[in-house]
Amino acid sequence: MNHSPQVALPQGMTRRDVIAVISEIGRDLNLSAAAVYILTKLIGSTSAKDWTEPGAEPVFYGSQETMAERCHLTARQMRSHERTLERCGLLIRDTKANGAREAGTGRGLVFTPLKACFADLLALRDQKRERTSRIKELKSLRSVRLRRMKENIARLSPEALDDEAIASTLSRFNAWPRSDRLHSLGIEQLEQHIQDATALCEELEELLQNLPESSCEPAVSFRSLLQEDNEKNPSVICNASVDERSAGKPAHSNLLKSEPSGSDDCLEKQDAGPSGVINPKLEALMQPEQLFKLASDDFQTALAARSNRITEEAIIDAAHDMLTPLGINYSAWRGACGAMGRHVAALCVLVLDANRDHPQTPVRNPGGFLRGMVRAHKRGTLNLTGSLIGLQRRRGW
Repeated sequence: MNHSPQVALPQGMTRRDVIAVISEIGRDLNLSAAAVYILTKLIGSTSAKDWTEPGAEPVFYGSQETMAERCHLTARQMRSHERTLERCGLLIRDTKANGAREAGTGRGLVFTPLKACFADLLALRDQKRERTSRIKELKSLRSVRLRRMKENIARLSPEALDDEAIASTLSRFNAWPRSDRLHSLGIEQLEQHIQDATALCEELEELLQNLPESSCEPAVSFRSLLQEDNEKNPSVICNASVDERSAGKPAHSNLLKSEPSGSDDCLEKQDAGPSGVINPKLEALMQPEQLFKLASDDFQTALAARSNRITEEAIIDAAHDMLTPLGINYSAWRGACGAMGRHVAALCVLVLDANRDHPQTPVRNPGGFLRGMVRAHKRGTLNLTGSLIGLQRRRGW
């Protein structure tokens, strides 16, 4: 018997790949966990070469009773699972009238239908992975919005809570779905929720600007986290020397040296303002428009896709969207936001992305670098200001 002599798995695929795909998407084929387990056991008991050779038919010849014993089932349960798999179009039960199977006559459980539709199963697996990745990305973006709302709420004075507009905004915020229920919303509803959450954040921020009784103090001091305190140290960090490390060594966080090492006429030293006064040049460098110019083309594209305005929040969103292309784990991003604040974490991503093409010390492991920068921040040695100045010099400004 030969049901489809031209059937073949996609090039490079083997029986092991079939088992892996079935294990991953079996529940999406409306199979129970037990049925998925039985199917993989049956496939594993067929000839491996029959899956790779065009025209060959993978067949399970073992007895129902023997396989049932291996799977700790009764023969009746095994028979029920086989019928389910046949109804799903994954195999053909070609047995004698009494259910007997014989290798000599080719009678048994024939998996040619599964072999024929395996390319479709691969596409289904890829779609599931894309969906899972998208939901993970949206959940992380919702986490950014949640943190943004909480930071803004922390700026409200007790008197501001009596304002009707504020109360309405907080009521809508309290109606947000819980984080552990986001997955059940589906991609379309989750995307709509992110849009609504973004609009609510912007609405609360606009209300804050018009409420004189609010504290209007950010939860995190952006400038101090950049290690730019001119009262203590009027000089700007220099990048005259370069840390020579090979890509094979562990990632290091001191993208720029923590102490000035340039000559007396080094331009960074000339940038320092009087004690207690923020240098206007550095102040301008921290503006969103200037940061946008320092960013890479990819970062600028990510920002433009999110917003038509260059704002701090747009930069944060762009940094979030760059995590996957840079290979930065979401746990590293959340840790950076928790330790340094969202603005500084976004600047770290901007700097790491922009320095991937550094002529002497390119960033080859952005995720490792970001974790290293968090550790440097906790030690009080993180110097993003110097990094931005060095990036500005490389841009030829």
